[in-house]
Amino acid sequence: MTENKTTAFLGNPYSWSKTQIKLDDVQPLHGGIIVRLPGWTMSQAFVSRAAPDGQETKYRLPLALDEKRELCQLFVAHDFLTIQPQQRPGLPDEARPTITLTNPRRESHSVAKWAGVKDSRFDAIYHALLAIGERSQGQKPIPPRFNRWQKALFGGSVGTAILLLFLLAYGLARPLVMAWWPERFSLLLALLVTMRGLAWLERRKPHWERAYTHLWVLIAVNFLFFLTVIALIGLGEAAISAWRAETPLTAGDERALYAVLGYAALFAAALVLAAAGMLVPPLLRIVNERF
Repeated sequence: MTENKTTAFLGNPYSWSKTQIKLDDVQPLHGGIIVRLPGWTMSQAFVSRAAPDGQETKYRLPLALDEKRELCQLFVAHDFLTIQPQQRPGLPDEARPTITLTNPRRESHSVAKWAGVKDSRFDAIYHALLAIGERSQGQKPIPPRFNRWQKALFGGSVGTAILLLFLLAYGLARPLVMAWWPERFSLLLALLVTMRGLAWLERRKPHWERAYTHLWVLIAVNFLFFLTVIALIGLGEAAISAWRAETPLTAGDERALYAVLGYAALFAAALVLAAAGMLVPPLLRIVNERF
């Protein structure tokens, strides 16, 4: 690999995945294009097309394997940090594209050039980035962002759905426990097997689509397991008390509420995992696009 100022600026190639690249080629009167390769992914590029009237349309484009690394090598090959295009006053309505390279340490270097100025090294990088932007032709744009009220409605809807899951879990657990108490406990085993199956399905997904890797799912499920442990401890104490007093536990016994709490928590955990497995990936895409 060529040793030059750009190589020293970017650092070791293993960290190039965190490099940010941006082309800003927008002329206020005629519009233009912005191409951005963020530092948090190597698989996507973001393109914004600005119309002459100022309206902006955004796209998310997939990148080929190692495409971002190859772009970094192009910056190195042309020693981007030493590019110094001819400086002169701009002509009327002349575009002035700007390329910005940000290294993994978040240090940035920008080079701008008037459209009428020739610079082969700048142009090679410029056309490579422009080619990525041209892929947005015919692609489905990213939807416009939510306004304040749409965000509130979206958040309220998600919160209401989670609350309904908990209420549904309690509604399922109470009649089952009261009907089967205290003779049968096979439902507990069935719930645990169900949750193990859901976890197995989640582990087969790519890492960024696994519902149980997201904080709110972890918090909800662990809280529910905490309630289950409390319920089981209380249930054990109730069973010991009944054994010592030689009074059987009945369906109407208040101590059976321990079992209702435990089963309701397990039902809710299973429902949260099942719903999260289906809904978290599209919810995250909505949040990424519309917030």
